[in-house]
Amino acid sequence: MIGEEVFIRDRLILDRKEGLLTFVFQAKPLLKGATAEVIYRINGERKSFSLMEPGISYIVEGDLLNLSRRNLDIKLDWRLLLGEEIDIWLEVTNESSSSFQIEEISVISLDAENGGEVNLGPPKEWSFYHNGWQSWSPAFARHVGDGLYVDPGTEGYRMMHQPHGRAKEFSSEWFTVIKGRGRREEVSSLLLGFITAKDQLAEVKLSVEGEDFRSLKATCYADGVMLSPGQRLFSERLVVAAGDTPFVLLEDYAKRVGEEMGARIQREPPTGWCSWYYFYGENTASDVLENLVEIDKEGLPLDYILIDDGYQAAIGDWLSPNERFPQGMKSVAQEIKARGHKPGIWIAPFGVNPESELFAAHPDWVLRDEKEEPVVAWTHLGESDIYSLDLSHPEVQEWLGNTFSIIRSDWGYELFKIDFLFAGAVEGRRYNPKMTRAQALRRGMEIIREAIGDDAFLLGCGAPLLPSIGIVDGMRIGPDVATNWKPLWRDLTMMACENAIRNSIARSFLHGKLWLNDPDCLLVRTRDDESELVLNEMRTLVSIVGLVGGLTLSGDNFSSIRKGRLKYLKQVIPPYGVSAIPLDLFENEMPRIFVLPVEREWGSWLVAGLINWEDRTKITTVHLSELGLPEGRYHVYNYWRRRYLGVFDERLTLIRHQPHETILLLLKPVSDEPQLLTSTFHVTQGGVEVEDVKWEGETLVVDLEKRGIQFGQLIFAIPDGYRVKETRVNGRRRGVNQIALNEMEIIGMGFTLKERAKVELEFNG
Repeated sequence: MIGEEVFIRDRLILDRKEGLLTFVFQAKPLLKGATAEVIYRINGERKSFSLMEPGISYIVEGDLLNLSRRNLDIKLDWRLLLGEEIDIWLEVTNESSSSFQIEEISVISLDAENGGEVNLGPPKEWSFYHNGWQSWSPAFARHVGDGLYVDPGTEGYRMMHQPHGRAKEFSSEWFTVIKGRGRREEVSSLLLGFITAKDQLAEVKLSVEGEDFRSLKATCYADGVMLSPGQRLFSERLVVAAGDTPFVLLEDYAKRVGEEMGARIQREPPTGWCSWYYFYGENTASDVLENLVEIDKEGLPLDYILIDDGYQAAIGDWLSPNERFPQGMKSVAQEIKARGHKPGIWIAPFGVNPESELFAAHPDWVLRDEKEEPVVAWTHLGESDIYSLDLSHPEVQEWLGNTFSIIRSDWGYELFKIDFLFAGAVEGRRYNPKMTRAQALRRGMEIIREAIGDDAFLLGCGAPLLPSIGIVDGMRIGPDVATNWKPLWRDLTMMACENAIRNSIARSFLHGKLWLNDPDCLLVRTRDDESELVLNEMRTLVSIVGLVGGLTLSGDNFSSIRKGRLKYLKQVIPPYGVSAIPLDLFENEMPRIFVLPVEREWGSWLVAGLINWEDRTKITTVHLSELGLPEGRYHVYNYWRRRYLGVFDERLTLIRHQPHETILLLLKPVSDEPQLLTSTFHVTQGGVEVEDVKWEGETLVVDLEKRGIQFGQLIFAIPDGYRVKETRVNGRRRGVNQIALNEMEIIGMGFTLKERAKVELEFNG
């Protein structure tokens, strides 16, 4: 202790006179002047109370620091658990004789007016990670100097994407990373993130005015729940961490959240077909079954057949199919199973159409506003207003469980895409006033999981993200894909490939830690077949879906698609299961470098997706060190162009990088022995289909295994001094073609892979 300063475990400095904390990471005082506060309402008066000012008491027990302060109404206990990271939570106790409402709990708060500082260099040079509220909400890292993202500002946008009202400062739901200025291996990035999310919605807010820092807060929303005399309320738990690599902070954070909330990540990513992106709700049972026939005819290894929106009589009347499914949904499920596939179904369980039989019978089941009018959660397909069901209502909960039990146990569906889930967490008067929005949402989702069982696959969509952890198996992480590249107007949540791809890259680190990521459906149909996507745009969508490594669902109509386009679908199934990394996420709001390190027992290499977001052709130069590769010499192969580019050791320049094109490169270390260079059967170029590569005497043997039937090539690099004597596929001689002859020979061998193959290259001794 020096004067009024108390030094705690070399991690915190407490100013007892001011009641403020300084957070220290690697001997650097990163956050100065921090406190915690609560906003509450008593007898109609809105009040705030913080730990700032004299009168704070503290106690240190091992690695746990407790700071306390009280007034006539409230006692605050600020708990800080010290480790490599610092875990923080706030406990609020009602010490008065009256009940009052808790509105906001700021677990950490810094204000420049009270001496608050963030020591990351000039704020205008910071980059702030923005995570939107639900699946379709924008996700990106924005340069603070560029100002706030300008949203559409409509009431519909606010309801769907802004649970705390329109943002007037930089804000991110549940977590953020702020990247500042600093040299490598210096503390230059700060993470604030809630690692629990079952009870309260939460956000992190940063305010910057001109070139000056104003404030930073991590706040939980208690939604005005009543706190009785003597009762305690706990905030969600926040972690504060720092480091030199912002993306690593995000990855470590996601892993920690998944562990804290029991993430369900044991499954292989599903493959399948979805009816929505061709029929848009107008499909019939016959359309579904015709696609099922075509899937089997083409030998496409798609496991799930997902019947999307359009089968139900109305939103809410899920057990009443419309005239397009006259035989009923159970019959369709049975047909799907009979053909060896698994049936999936779409449902928007937390909404109800005012024209539905459900609403006519139970108008008291919906949320109401202050004027007792039903709360409109969204307008479905631009036509029908959809009301929010009150998930705190016992009768709604019972109906929800019964509905899903019937669809699962009686009808036999095995995958459930539950959509528009944010409707369960919008503002409104609930039957149970002690239940927060987060608690109501999570309870509704828990009931669904209990009804369908652990063996069914639950896919969240339009879902507030963190409260869904531990319940869903998969999660949509961006807006809908579409047959257009750009949105119709500047709205990052609108259906468009550009929007979907941006989010899929920005949230790639969630995959395998919180759930399996769903980047949405593949659309590989030709441009003149009800699509506006040019070839490069379609290939970019395929590239990103393949590099994300999550769910892989087709959205095309197999009854009308040009069969040649199916090769693109085959090249991303099965999913690799591991996601690529956006190396420039904090440098470019539209990341341009998405890299996937592929590790197999028989070899390792890098697949790099280089994205041109611009509307013009450009020259792209990439330094191999930028890709994280150690010094050395690397073969480089352009996957989509099917072109061997040569051997490189420093940098690579691509002269004609076309608009909206993703150049998908393989980079593999040069060997002084013959080696399998690449495979064209999958975008990972050997990551899923090549089981083993080994030498048997003078013969190089490649074992392949991949479901379905597919034509492709294996390409080999043959150094000087080696001469191929004979090549065989499954024991039969097969010719090769010479692709390049520079410092070594590059040869290719094309063949049709049917489930398994053994490829042999025999060399002269």
